[in-house]
Amino acid sequence: MQFFYPPSLPISGSLDQLRERIAEHQIIIVAGETGSGKTTQLPKLCLELIPQSEGWIGCTQPRRIAATSVAERVADELGDQRHL
Repeated sequence: MQFFYPPSLPISGSLDQLRERIAEHQIIIVAGETGSGKTTQLPKLCLELIPQSEGWIGCTQPRRIAATSVAERVADELGDQRHL
């Protein structure tokens, strides 16, 4: 699976720091502006860092339709349709 993080998203500039924090801690809190890429890029980063994981990566959204849209977008960026 290929992981690409669009450089236009602000979160892309913090990927190295996020990788370190994810490796060090079970839980991290990431805060940032709307549109910074938190929702779509963090699940990809977790998949990249824990490729042997057989579990789920959860992403909360205020509405079910929003959660479905996020799952579809991340899967599309990864070229994977198994989420459906």
